[in-house]
Amino acid sequence: MDNGLKSHIAENLRKHRVLRGYTQEYIAEYLGKKDYTAYSRYEQGRSNLKMEDAIRLAELYEVDVQELISVAPSVQCTNENHKKTNGNGQISVLVDLDGSQISLENSISKLKKINDLIARQEI
Repeated sequence: MDNGLKSHIAENLRKHRVLRGYTQEYIAEYLGKKDYTAYSRYEQGRSNLKMEDAIRLAELYEVDVQELISVAPSVQCTNENHKKTNGNGQISVLVDLDGSQISLENSISKLKKINDLIARQEI
């Protein structure tokens, strides 16, 4: 697998895990790995993501598999480290709402996590 693609997949996996507040240990256990290092290699781009793991993670994160393996990130950074920026440190996030209170609360929770990542300059 192309190293650039591995890098994008690794970034997507990490973002989805962190946004949901999961540890690498939890994800490794969820996937049935013997220890967290097997999963950690996915996030480091050192191992190819197995299809069965991609499917299980997509189910856990409630996204399409394509969202995990896409080269185009679902959360796009626009800070001084990226060429597409205006230097204001902002990102754009698409939120799906269905009119329910639960959907709204889940979206707010995710947005707070993204905001925390921005504040810590992790994205």
